Amino acid sequence: MAIIKEQTFKILIASENMNFRNILAGKLRMLENFEVEFATGGFHLLHLLEHKKDYNMIICNEDMNDMSAQEIISLVRIEKAKAELPILFISKNGSEEEICDMVFMGANDYIVQTANFQPILERAQKYLHQMKANAA
Repeated sequence: MAIIKEQTFKILIASENMNFRNILAGKLRMLENFEVEFATGGFHLLHLLEHKKDYNMIICNEDMNDMSAQEIISLVRIEKAKAELPILFISKNGSEEEICDMVFMGANDYIVQTANFQPILERAQKYLHQMKANAA
């Protein structure tokens, strides 16, 4: 008898903040069908995307030391459209200008970072359900 495994939703968390990455990854892994990997900088993220093409979502936490978030998003968008690979941008800054810039550059969603991870988890579940609906 074969065991049918439900498809996993692969998320790449890009953040230099190890504490943020670990807490968010732990919370995502407790939810349904999430598999999580980390990128510690912009070049690391691009390297992972080049070699593993099966990510379903990127969560990008602010600028990295090696690359700005705008650069990261615009470089990802050269290869992958918004519908193919959603990018959720997390920032401590909630300015309208930054939100507009990030969405214009190609982010699908923008969340102002707080101690509450629930909005991030809800967005990840939203994209998981969209992926399942598109596959059906």
